[in-house]
Amino acid sequence: MIKNYIEEQLNFETIDDLACNLQLSTFDTLNMEANELEGISNQLFDGYDREKVPNELRQATFLRQLYSKRQLYEVMVEFWSDHFNIFMDKEKEFFLKTVDDREVIRKHALGNFRDLVWASAHSPAMMIYLDNQANEKSHPNENYARELMELHTLGVDGGYSQKDVMELARCLTGWNVKEHFWLGDFVFKEDIHDTGEKNVLGLSIQSSGIKEAEQVIEMLVMHPSTAKFICTKLARRFIADNPPQQLIEKAAQTFLNTNGDIKSVLSVILLDGLPLAQRQIQTSRQFSFVRAAYAQR
Repeated sequence: MIKNYIEEQLNFETIDDLACNLQLSTFDTLNMEANELEGISNQLFDGYDREKVPNELRQATFLRQLYSKRQLYEVMVEFWSDHFNIFMDKEKEFFLKTVDDREVIRKHALGNFRDLVWASAHSPAMMIYLDNQANEKSHPNENYARELMELHTLGVDGGYSQKDVMELARCLTGWNVKEHFWLGDFVFKEDIHDTGEKNVLGLSIQSSGIKEAEQVIEMLVMHPSTAKFICTKLARRFIADNPPQQLIEKAAQTFLNTNGDIKSVLSVILLDGLPLAQRQIQTSRQFSFVRAAYAQR
């Protein structure tokens, strides 16, 4: 029975979630583009309304977690939201995060890890949160480059050096956010990009504009350290604080064999992992207790 349930939840697109979607129908901001969200938030002489857009996102998140029949999908939305963390109170994040939630996290939560990282790397919300809009050839900013390696892909013990971080930061110069027309969209500003040769993790990168960092991203997402790091985090989330090493190794190999297919990796972790650690299953976070209590009413 549990196997059938897991397989059903992994194929979330086939689950009818109309009742939950109807409860979200009054939240107009969820489907708006960044420039539209900025427009309805801009009070002109009274500054910005920084509450409406993020409040609708928070309420929608709560309702989805409470009422959606696609429970595994919502757990993965929460997991990736933590993994690609963005603080909504910083600068323009109060409206940019709504777009990131829709186009990055929710769009790829049970898709392909490469596509997820790619979307996050081109997300204006991520660019601003980690200060990459301030990353220019005259004064490189390493914040996003470091997070991309340390927290998003390879992991802190993934085998990169400080020099690799700085070289990736140079590749990322010019990755920016539009400030006027189509405000809040991603843009590559060639005039502030460092055109010199770079070397990241032994990969020699010639001058090619936006393609330099994209070339590194393609390498990072399929690196063995990334596979191990991501699969360890997933196993800890679903199975145990100290998951079986053989489970991590099998999941990591699946990650590499399927080019980062998240469903395939989760299938291994859940179907192989539950019998190995049923007494240690990580079923709850604080919000899960709220959901469980509500369901008992």
